[in-house]
Amino acid sequence: MNGEKEMATRVTRRATTVALMAAGFAAVQLVSAGAAAADPITILATPTCSTSVTYQGALVPSTSGGSVTCNMVRGNFSEGVRRLQDTMNDCYRTALTRVGVYPLVIDGDFGGNTERALREVQRVAGTASDGQYGPNTRRAMLHVDPDFGDPCRRVS
Repeated sequence: MNGEKEMATRVTRRATTVALMAAGFAAVQLVSAGAAAADPITILATPTCSTSVTYQGALVPSTSGGSVTCNMVRGNFSEGVRRLQDTMNDCYRTALTRVGVYPLVIDGDFGGNTERALREVQRVAGTASDGQYGPNTRRAMLHVDPDFGDPCRRVS
């Protein structure tokens, strides 16, 4: 009986994850509030970067509401991805050349080349090289200065 409850919980969590990702959330983590399978589940989700904003003097992927606390993963298609692709071309030419994806096509499609480029940028920036853009990557990598005062800069 305990195995059936555990399986039902996993199925419910997977269905919730799929539904949230379909609604535009890039990263979904489900955390059980207690040890029993029937305990409530708290959903911690970060929205997808769908556009970009000027943040701390740099162009940074953001949500449509202007928050820079957002994620992008392979399969996303948005202006936020375009901003990321353009930034990697401008700030990480040597790194992208090293992995054979420079110049990265700026098409807004987070596909294999964008993931490969981001993994290398993450490696160079000294953060987890998981191929996913989120707050840790935002803080670690350089971003384009729209005024070209300092071509690329870090933001918090």
